[in-house]
Amino acid sequence: MDWLMLVLKETVFFFNEVAIYLILGFAIAAVLHVLFPESIIRRHFGQDTTASVVKATVFGIPLPICSCGVVPVAASLKHSGASKGATASFLIATPQVGADSFMITYSLLGWVFGVFRIIAALLTALLAGILVNIFGRKASDEAANPPSTLKADNLSTRLRHLPHYIEYELLGPIATSLLIGIVLAGLISALIPNDFFDGFLGGEVTSLLIMLVIGIPMYVCASASTPIAASLILKGLSPGAALVFLLTGPATNAMSIATVLKILGKRATFIYLGSIAGVSLALGFALNWVVGEYGVEHIIMTHQHDMLPSWVKLSGSGLLLLMLVWYYAAQFLTRQQRETQPMSDAINLKVNGMTCMHCAANVKRTIEGVGGSQVKVDLEGKSVAFELADERLLEPVKAEITAAGYEVVS
Repeated sequence: MDWLMLVLKETVFFFNEVAIYLILGFAIAAVLHVLFPESIIRRHFGQDTTASVVKATVFGIPLPICSCGVVPVAASLKHSGASKGATASFLIATPQVGADSFMITYSLLGWVFGVFRIIAALLTALLAGILVNIFGRKASDEAANPPSTLKADNLSTRLRHLPHYIEYELLGPIATSLLIGIVLAGLISALIPNDFFDGFLGGEVTSLLIMLVIGIPMYVCASASTPIAASLILKGLSPGAALVFLLTGPATNAMSIATVLKILGKRATFIYLGSIAGVSLALGFALNWVVGEYGVEHIIMTHQHDMLPSWVKLSGSGLLLLMLVWYYAAQFLTRQQRETQPMSDAINLKVNGMTCMHCAANVKRTIEGVGGSQVKVDLEGKSVAFELADERLLEPVKAEITAAGYEVVS
């Protein structure tokens, strides 16, 4: 059982290293949520201009929305009149790096690696957005769609719902993936011999291409992928190859590619994938060159581990553990309540496209914004139950759910 204790030790190490930085990232994201609600973001994405692409990129980079949660948001932006280029930029910039994933990258891989992630998100999103605006538009494309009738949340409402936002829209979508990523990092660190990947994947070009092929179809959020990348580097994978995995994994997966194909078209999808692949490989080569020039010890895993007192890290781990327990307990109790206390007068709708807690919260807010109450979202069953004081509001509810980027089946 020595190997099991070693895995547990390494898993606890990774959890303790990322916890306080993840919480700090959540705090930064919460401030951004208060200052820049989605209603403000929508107003700046509407024209086929470089300015709209830049705004979509700048808005998207710090937002902590995972690669599954960003899909309906991007679809909603497109439906609200955002240009194809701005939508593509937002789809790329948002999941590649956020406030939370940057802080985890800093904690495990150092500030240089974190800066490379930001530069990659910036370059990829700008390149894709500009090229899509130039080459991806067709004459038949509509200039804009009718604006949403939903009222934007005011400042006091966003402040009042901030704890719920942090617990269920920031932590919720990544909770399971984050835990899996940390456990995988512990397994790799404990069981795989040092320098295992050194030469195993072939030369530098081969290793980068292999990680590109692995990363593009794979679903992994930016925060969860970072501990895995850190453990792979410790076992001999080149930093550049790990960077390619970190950039392509969160930015693309089978679902996001299918969505881009549906809402932006084949040409834009080709530009979207080509931009991600090209910039990822280029920066992977660049990072390997920097490491070769200055040494891995000066670039990766620097001394930031010793910057915070141990009690601060332990406090962060305790708080994150408490948040995770609270989240899973609330999910269990909600599921039990839904099964034991069904709503007799509820309206039930089948809604496709909901994949995470961000989606559930988005649909819930949408229905409440039209006049719905007692809203209960079932992610597993892809359904939502709610009450309406006036049945004439049902069609507006369906229209707003569709406008939010989801598909109402019934």
